[in-house]
Amino acid sequence: MSSAALRRRTLGVARYLFVIVLGLVAIGGAVIFWLLKAQAEVDEPAPVAVTAAGPAAHDGTATGDLLQQARQAMAEQRLLAPVGNNAFELYLAVLKREPGNRVAQDALREIFPFAAQVAEHTIDDGDDAEAQRQIDLLTRADPQNYTLTLLQTKLQAQRDAAAQQAAAATAAGKHEQPTGAATHPSAPAPAPAIAAVPVAPASQPAARPATAPSASEQAIAQLHVESTTVEAAPRSAVHPRTSTPVATDASGGAVPVLTSRVEPVYPVDARRMRRQGWVDVTFTVQPNGTVTNAAVADAEPKYVFDRAALSAVARWQFTPGMQDGKPVAAQVRQRIEFRL
Repeated sequence: MSSAALRRRTLGVARYLFVIVLGLVAIGGAVIFWLLKAQAEVDEPAPVAVTAAGPAAHDGTATGDLLQQARQAMAEQRLLAPVGNNAFELYLAVLKREPGNRVAQDALREIFPFAAQVAEHTIDDGDDAEAQRQIDLLTRADPQNYTLTLLQTKLQAQRDAAAQQAAAATAAGKHEQPTGAATHPSAPAPAPAIAAVPVAPASQPAARPATAPSASEQAIAQLHVESTTVEAAPRSAVHPRTSTPVATDASGGAVPVLTSRVEPVYPVDARRMRRQGWVDVTFTVQPNGTVTNAAVADAEPKYVFDRAALSAVARWQFTPGMQDGKPVAAQVRQRIEFRL
């Protein structure tokens, strides 16, 4: 056999072998694909039935399905209730599975102020256990948020008031009338009257029943209700109202005067949502001119600008109030406006 014929025969055999190997590879790929598809069908979780009446099982639900359920809960205003089937718990379930999920993180940050309002309404309704559950749920989303402190304080104050009312009712029940008349168990005991006590400087005497208030005392009282609007830095979105000019009396007494003001920082979320409002802050100006005991007295909307206002006021400096030639502590109420 010539070399040319041998070469042609070798090429023909090689072609057949190539076709056979190619066919085997294709068959093997088809078999592997079929096996993987069958395994995926076996591992695919059964759909989870979600109802508005009870908690949903989140462990077997895909992340995409959890996000869809959370969006639906937001659309239906189910922010914190019912248990297990609300937007907050669904987004938290996503973060438990994927701690870096940006969709869930951004959604929780956006709805937090509205969920806080829901929790406050629950407190106002007197549902102690449900209010505590909602506050705990908010804590899981943002444990450092100052709103949680305000909500917990309000809930605790409601608990204390209920305990005092119960104690007063018990004490009233022990004092039976001389005629032996039975008390009505269903009639609530009258709430004790609470007298409004004006705030006085720390060094002022406890009571002056027979004398009229001095000019310094009148000026301090006037400071609580009067303020003037002062624009912030150029194009700033925060407009705090500062104290009235210094007021003195014949003895040299004076009310606190603001000497160093730190401008509040406009919250990023509020700016993005184009939200505006104001915060009334009460605080104590100490004899050394520093601010202590800053607290929110009122705000509109609630819990949106509170932290920014308190953080700024805590760093303000004053010339302290004077009484009889000595610096004294004084209470001040300040309104800070947030405008875009």
